[in-house]
Amino acid sequence: LGWLKKGLTRTRHGLTQRVENVLLGKKEIDAELLEELEEILVTADIGMKTVGEIITGITEKVQRKELKDPLQVKTHIRTTLLTILRNGEKELKTDIARPLVILIIGVNGVGKTTTIGKLAYQLQQNNQKVLLAAADTFRAAAIEQLEIWGQRAGADLVKHKSGADPSAVVFDALQAAKARNCQVVIVD
Repeated sequence: LGWLKKGLTRTRHGLTQRVENVLLGKKEIDAELLEELEEILVTADIGMKTVGEIITGITEKVQRKELKDPLQVKTHIRTTLLTILRNGEKELKTDIARPLVILIIGVNGVGKTTTIGKLAYQLQQNNQKVLLAAADTFRAAAIEQLEIWGQRAGADLVKHKSGADPSAVVFDALQAAKARNCQVVIVD
């Protein structure tokens, strides 16, 4: 469980550090600062809708004179993200399909594979049999990284050679999941 907390800490500190670096030495919240913050949030793969909510909230608070100090911006971002996450929090229902297939997609370098490992671990801890599908066959080291996370989480892995057809990996993973009576298939 220590590696799980460590992984989350690195993710949080990366975004926090970038935001702090932009705010450092700023005297006012202006259009340039908002543009820099928007770029950081977008590249953190938070999502355009969420980034829009955060930036709009900052802008409105600045206009109402509720937010004056750039250092308060970090607190506003944190509060907004927590509110959004709490409002969207739902229990994952693994009994709606057998197997339930979770497809993880996103840009490179945002922590998809790490998230898959953490999700697999959590599901395994809740007595769900999980199978991972290494369908990201084009990115160097993707299969090996997923294999490591699968071992850490105690989840089986279906993989093909690098460069293989991703749909063939998914097909084989679904066949294996049915044969092994897995409740969840997570596709990378």
